[in-house]
Amino acid sequence: ESSTDASSAIYEVRRYQLKLGYTTVPRWLELYSKGLPSKLGAPGTDPTSSLVTVIYNEVGSLNEVIELWRHGGGTGAMETSRQAARGAQEWRQAIASIAELAITFQSTIHKPLACSPWK
Repeated sequence: ESSTDASSAIYEVRRYQLKLGYTTVPRWLELYSKGLPSKLGAPGTDPTSSLVTVIYNEVGSLNEVIELWRHGGGTGAMETSRQAARGAQEWRQAIASIAELAITFQSTIHKPLACSPWK
């Protein structure tokens, strides 16, 4: 399979459980928005990697933020993009501040079924 073959696509779900507080999620979003352009534009980022959405909870597990990324080239594309992001200075600064707001962080990988419209 080639790295752009749709059957190799994966979705990476990144969950941040943040400290309690009314300003925590807005502060996280501010920091994330400031650093994100440098991550997206980092030289060497796999062209099949893309941010699908960033969402947060208002009911249930409060102060949880979720990123959803699509990596068309599978785990290889994900790793290539992660390495490239480490070279983006604005992103590194944003992540350092975001880490101070987080209690936990979890990353999972999901592969769409053949019948999925998300292939």
